[in-house]
Amino acid sequence: MGQPLKLTVFAGHETTLRSWDEAGLLERELKPYHRLQSKDIKISFVTYGGPGELQYSKRMPGIEILCNRFGLPKKIYLRRVHQAHGLALLRSHILKAHSTTALISALRAHWAWQTPFIARLSFNWSESARIKQPGNTLLAKRVDELERTAGARASHIIAATQEIADALTAKEPAAASKLTLIPNYVDEQLFRNIQGEKLYDLVFVGRFNRHKNLAALLQAVDRLGLSIAMIGGVSTHVRENRDDRSYFAEIKARFGDLNGRIHWLGRIKNEELPVYINRARAFVLCSLIEGHPRALIEAMACGMPIIASNVFGISNVIEHEETGYLCETDAASIASAIESVLSAPAHMERMGANARQFALEQYSLGQMVQREYDLLTQVAKGHRADSAPRRLAQYLMRRNPRM
Repeated sequence: MGQPLKLTVFAGHETTLRSWDEAGLLERELKPYHRLQSKDIKISFVTYGGPGELQYSKRMPGIEILCNRFGLPKKIYLRRVHQAHGLALLRSHILKAHSTTALISALRAHWAWQTPFIARLSFNWSESARIKQPGNTLLAKRVDELERTAGARASHIIAATQEIADALTAKEPAAASKLTLIPNYVDEQLFRNIQGEKLYDLVFVGRFNRHKNLAALLQAVDRLGLSIAMIGGVSTHVRENRDDRSYFAEIKARFGDLNGRIHWLGRIKNEELPVYINRARAFVLCSLIEGHPRALIEAMACGMPIIASNVFGISNVIEHEETGYLCETDAASIASAIESVLSAPAHMERMGANARQFALEQYSLGQMVQREYDLLTQVAKGHRADSAPRRLAQYLMRRNPRM
């Protein structure tokens, strides 16, 4: 291809490298980009932290960190990030929204510099907003419009699941011709079956928020007299943090530790997670809605028996009684599913083996990186760096039509 393809990735809105690191997710989020680097792709990463973000350069060799090193007030940087890093964006061949919430800044940058833009949709944001904040119809409408705009303006769209793709095309039919399915990946060498003592009956991994349906899950655990390891924490996103903290406080006040049967383990680094997952007899995720849950496919890769809710984002991953056991979202249904699974050891073993095989076939890291590399090279054709001066001139003309 001549000179290396230059990709600029926008982290989710207000996301920082530090927040990923504190959540134990930094290496997981960066792993596919390190693989793309080995395929001669140069990568820049736009984040929303201050100069302290640059300390992560040692853990991100070769990746340019574009952060708020200017010391701009947070609100201004959020709105002007596409201008603050204008030169780097002009030199890029492709802009990419790393996740659904990255659409805001990535769309602004695409409008400003006319650089080809790939939108990655990792969950149904508008439907999630309706569940998390049922009374906030304005938020859902705004997110609907943002998703429609992305569907219309993006050069290409990566959807993590067919359900997410279908939801987008229902809003914006023009998106149908630009869609590619690339699910979330799992590092199958890291996430595998690890033999050892079972310390818990169940394990949950995820954020402690309302759509994870923790109250119904813990009611079921209480009813059955079982133990559960709760791994995760509240969101670090400013706008979601308050609601998550309030919900988590309610849950802790209501259930406590059930006389030592709930083990609140907090956040665990992704690289250490397989050990903890394998310490349980089964993995449980009974959310009200999901996108394409990483924790679920990581547990599948570990060969775990899965108990999960029959909802958007899960039902298309789990085949009932083959790769897992599906239930409804109420406590009674969850309890019944848990009993059915834990009382049948041979069936548990078969479902776990099927789950790992499915994860290897559908979500392996190498396959997902190759699919994305093929898409990037396809989109980049005809959009090389020599167009940067022209795109700069176009931007200036839009800013000042008299020029």
